[in-house]
Amino acid sequence: MIDQLTVERIQSTARIMDVVSDFISLRKRGVNYVGLCPFHDDKNPSFYVSPSKNICKCFTCGEGGTPVHFLMKHEQLTYVDALKYLAKKYGIEVKDTPLTDEQKQAQSDRESMFILNAFAQKTFTSNLFDTQEGKTIGLAYFKERGFREDIITKFQLGYALEERDVFTQQALKAGYKKTYLEKTGLTIVGENNYMADRFRGRVIFPVQSLSGKIVAFGGRILKKEDKTAKYLNSPESEIYHKGNELYGIYFARQAIVKHDRCFLVEGYTDVLSMHQAGIENVVASSGTALTQGQIRLIQRFTANVTILYDGDAAGIKAALRGINLLLEAGLNIKVVLLPAGEDPDSFSKQQNASSFIDYIKTHETDFVRFKTSLLIEEAGADPIKKAQLIGEIVDTISVIPEEITRSVYIKECSKLLDTDERILINHIVKKRKELTAQKKKVTRTQVSEYGATPAAVIPDPTDSYGINEIPPPPPPPPPEGEAFLPETKTIDYPLDQYEQSLLYFVVRYAEYPLYYKDPETKEIPVAVIDFIMNDFRTDEIKLTNPLYQQILDEAYAKFKIEGFKSESYFILHPDPQISRLAVDLASDKYSLSKIHSKFQKIDMETDKLLELIPYEVMNYKSAMLEEQINRLSLHIKQAQETNDTEKLPELFKELATLKEIKTKLSKNLGERIVEKL
Repeated sequence: MIDQLTVERIQSTARIMDVVSDFISLRKRGVNYVGLCPFHDDKNPSFYVSPSKNICKCFTCGEGGTPVHFLMKHEQLTYVDALKYLAKKYGIEVKDTPLTDEQKQAQSDRESMFILNAFAQKTFTSNLFDTQEGKTIGLAYFKERGFREDIITKFQLGYALEERDVFTQQALKAGYKKTYLEKTGLTIVGENNYMADRFRGRVIFPVQSLSGKIVAFGGRILKKEDKTAKYLNSPESEIYHKGNELYGIYFARQAIVKHDRCFLVEGYTDVLSMHQAGIENVVASSGTALTQGQIRLIQRFTANVTILYDGDAAGIKAALRGINLLLEAGLNIKVVLLPAGEDPDSFSKQQNASSFIDYIKTHETDFVRFKTSLLIEEAGADPIKKAQLIGEIVDTISVIPEEITRSVYIKECSKLLDTDERILINHIVKKRKELTAQKKKVTRTQVSEYGATPAAVIPDPTDSYGINEIPPPPPPPPPEGEAFLPETKTIDYPLDQYEQSLLYFVVRYAEYPLYYKDPETKEIPVAVIDFIMNDFRTDEIKLTNPLYQQILDEAYAKFKIEGFKSESYFILHPDPQISRLAVDLASDKYSLSKIHSKFQKIDMETDKLLELIPYEVMNYKSAMLEEQINRLSLHIKQAQETNDTEKLPELFKELATLKEIKTKLSKNLGERIVEKL
């Protein structure tokens, strides 16, 4: 871990212009700089860099942030690695805090395994290009498959010599320990000091992690031997967990972000061929059903996945595996079945990037419609099979978390299946209740990759589509060494726009004096945050979004500290959610509430704070009252429908009180009255 003082020094030293200009071309526009956004297909420059605020922001796709944020997104670095990158760039010494003996040993083991894998890759690549056996067998195979040398080099392909333990002996001679040769799976160790190279006589496909480190190898044998597996992979180890890796992710990560889509294929050569055809946003599941770890990896970069499979029966069955997990994660899934007899490897060799993409656009279909059409064909006129078909479709639709998406699919499937929509709805409600019950029964604590967090209480659906389901809260900030939090579905806060409008002033102007209790001597200033918090405490108001309330509380706790600058404090906040939100609020083109359109000189906003802040506070209270009135009206309606006459008088009385307060507040808003204390 990096100590906080060093983190603060790195953040205060790093200049956004220095960092961004290393990757994209910028030109001056007013006080800022502008260039083409690297995170989406940008034809008109929309990526702004503000040297004064030390942040960047794309006003088309919304990406941006501090120098650390930019590096994490652009280079797919972890938080710690981005800090170390900047420390190296600016010559800042980084001292990690002491580790325990166990942590030191575990770190040493991991580093030793990474170093050994790097040595193995270089050896295998050297074998491919520099030995007669490698050229004749390995290189000839890759060229026969149509792979160019630049693709072979890019993916660090190689060849393991056929002699039983030639690599093992090379590694031992170079000083690598037998323990790590066995742990990485490069060497098979048996009794009586038996050792053999795991991948001997195979062409080698190194598996890179997200950061580019080699975590494992895949090997394909070229000889036809009945008792020998065609493909062989490294075993699970301290550095390799197959369910958390996707082949090609290191080379695809930036292209996935840029195109906001990930193509998912099955094998190593599928990835290579598509890269050679000019399509780089592609990864492979390496022939296994998708896992939660792999899905989380995709979610870091996009919510859109297109699965490419063979057009034969086996390919169709493969297309059905693991898809429910993708849908449950909220991803948008498309399926493309290639022509019969073709796979992504062979098909891409006949295409260029443009023609391949055109084919995909023409032939892709969303997964639910694909599965429904496929099963209808299988079921035919058999009523029993059709009933089973409905069950399978219900299982698929029921895992989709988004209510609107579920409702659209229900309508579509009702037409395709020629089945009453209400039957599908009833089945889905029942299935979702079962899923909810299972989640509650398993545990009250959900364990994420960042540790244990309290599970959300998910009530049973109150209507056909489960409209009142509450998603779990976002996980806590990741420990150092982890990248940004994976995208999670968050609660829809009805007052969000009003609360963000208030936060805009808190982030930018929390410490600014709104007025002075003694205007002549300018003593006893009442700051923006002071005014807001005192007003809220008087009426016992808290923001509905806990993250926003946290920002409010922190600003109030810090604003009296000498030298406190709210904007820079929150932009550099260690919690990435707060930091990214602060960047959005601090960006000059951030859209404010309606009141701001009435002022021509937005750049003189500080002169208008005494009018703007009370207005925004009243506006928020008015919206809050409106929300309470709507909720109370719903309760009255329910009481009337159930003939609960005892509750009605009290409810009507409460409603009248709220409406009276709302009327007075609306009048104040209309007259834009500011009460000066």
